[in-house]
Amino acid sequence: MSVDPRCPVDDVARVLPLARRAGAWGPHVRAALFHDLDRLEARVDAIHRAGPEGALHAIAIKANPLVELLRRVVARGAGLEAASWEEVTVALAAGCPADRIVFDGPAKTDQELRQALELGVWLNADSAEELARLEALGAPGRARVGLRVNPQLGAGAIAITSTVSRGATFGVPIDEAPALLDRYPFVTGLHVHTGSQGVGLELIAAAARATATLAEERGLSWVDVGGGLPVRYTATDPEPPTVEAWGEVLRDLPASPKVLTELGRAIHAGTGWALSRIEAVKELDGVPTLVVHLGADFLLRRVYRAEDWDHEMVVLDPDGRPRGGALRPTHIAGPLCFSGDRLARERPMPSARPGDLLLIRDTGAYTLAMWSRHCSRGLPATWGYRADGVEKLHAGETAEEVARFWSL
Repeated sequence: MSVDPRCPVDDVARVLPLARRAGAWGPHVRAALFHDLDRLEARVDAIHRAGPEGALHAIAIKANPLVELLRRVVARGAGLEAASWEEVTVALAAGCPADRIVFDGPAKTDQELRQALELGVWLNADSAEELARLEALGAPGRARVGLRVNPQLGAGAIAITSTVSRGATFGVPIDEAPALLDRYPFVTGLHVHTGSQGVGLELIAAAARATATLAEERGLSWVDVGGGLPVRYTATDPEPPTVEAWGEVLRDLPASPKVLTELGRAIHAGTGWALSRIEAVKELDGVPTLVVHLGADFLLRRVYRAEDWDHEMVVLDPDGRPRGGALRPTHIAGPLCFSGDRLARERPMPSARPGDLLLIRDTGAYTLAMWSRHCSRGLPATWGYRADGVEKLHAGETAEEVARFWSL
């Protein structure tokens, strides 16, 4: 049975009283982030049920690096995928065993490679040059070393998040892999990554089959099917593939290699939402403009690539109930000091007043993880909730802590 990937709007009115009692919301708070912990854990359980037996599901840290969230993911039996040595360190801080950490990334230093070999992670080399450096460093050590390949199958609907097209900067063309496998026998697996949002199940399946077929032909013991499932942020987005359909693709791969996966967005996005106080309402050329406390600092892709990224936004009263009334074209402006900091332009919305709330849905992935320091606004606090209460996942930052961040 599928798990609903999205938190309902009604969660806000249910959670706000709990949040006020815990100090997570009130007049002193301008914005906060919330995560449904039960829903998060159910999503992790769902991929374990859907995937092939014995698979390692390493959740992508870059989607959401909050250690307290990652602890819960690891506690459900998942691993973590790290795209930098800093993320490897985050994985260790979250209590993830080394044999459940997958270390990727195209720009690993010798020191990072040496540490990875000693630690015993799953280590995916990105190039022939990296394989040569690994050989010089004594690979495989304790690590399991894989090679990232690019089947060059084309891009999805969003080119900047597609990674198996010709000219993509990651991995080696798949037809060059056999010679490298002959030269470096310490390579025991293959890695492929198709991208995430905008990439359909057909492309994911084709890339996985091409990579797993080569792994089986060469007698390799594992294949890492990286790349995330797309999610549906708005009603106009295509219906995304289900976790069950994705799992069926993986179960149909050649039987011999062990399967690793690297989902992130599909786990985190719909389990989180953001809330901002509406600080001001302006009329600009006859269009009401809501000024809120989350903008390009939090939703980089929404602001800078509006044609590719969107979120549903809902005007709520101070108790978290949706405002009613006639809809008017409305701008939503973020707090940063440039004219492009707009979350929405002429979006039909009911009338709002200062002190109302703006709910931004499905912000659990690729939002806080991409926080911008422009204008030096502090991170909002992040809270997890269940039916019986809320708990702090990250304290956020005070103005004084931001000043210390920028200080010697």
